[in-house]
Amino acid sequence: MPARRRRAAKGGGNERWLATYGDMVTLLMAFFVMLYSMSTIDQLKWASFVQGLTVPFGNNAAQGMLPEATGLLPDGNGLDVDQPGIQPADTAVLPEAMEAAAAAVDAAREAQLDRIAGRLEEALQDAGLEALVEQRREERGLVVSIATDDVLFALGSTEIDDRGREILGAVATILGDFPNQLMIEGYTDDLPLRRAGYDNWNLSTDRAVAVLRLMVEEHGLPPTKVGAVGYGEHRPLVPNSSPANRSKNRRVDIVVLLEEEAAA
Repeated sequence: MPARRRRAAKGGGNERWLATYGDMVTLLMAFFVMLYSMSTIDQLKWASFVQGLTVPFGNNAAQGMLPEATGLLPDGNGLDVDQPGIQPADTAVLPEAMEAAAAAVDAAREAQLDRIAGRLEEALQDAGLEALVEQRREERGLVVSIATDDVLFALGSTEIDDRGREILGAVATILGDFPNQLMIEGYTDDLPLRRAGYDNWNLSTDRAVAVLRLMVEEHGLPPTKVGAVGYGEHRPLVPNSSPANRSKNRRVDIVVLLEEEAAA
């Protein structure tokens, strides 16, 4: 009886050891399957990462770090072009695509300024005011230039007269239909004012603000899209060498800015 009991006890211990061993083998198999699957995914991510550094930055420090093998990475330098959904990196594609996109945006902005200029011209012609307003294109946008002498203001005044109100009404009606930001700029000639404590800086700024107020308060332009600034005599269109030239320099410019909103 004692011998049988010892053999039975020994046999029971062996069965428990086999169960533990089977569990360990199963866990090891699952662990290595997980490692294999992770290594396969990481290989693709690593290839994309290395190519991402090489294309924009010209960084070749990672060359040779990828394994040489057939399949996903045939030569160690790029993805398999025959693999569905995976394309090799082309150093020329990204810059060309970016340049094409930027050119398309610029063309859309310029086309919008052309539409604004055309509609302004039509509105001013219908009102018989086209001779009092000049348009010109600059790098920053479309400039709508209005003389101040007996058009917007009386000489030395900051009060907009009736003709000026008519002009600004026609202009504001068109510009209100577009999202472009507007900058209203006042200018004078180089003749000093005969007022104590009030110079050309003040006059040009006050005139620009007067135009801004009229366009916002009477024609409903959003205050957030309109700004005003005065430059005095410091940015003349032509030299202040004659009365005619000085008259050209006394003006208010409404600048329709070329910006991202214009492409919307």
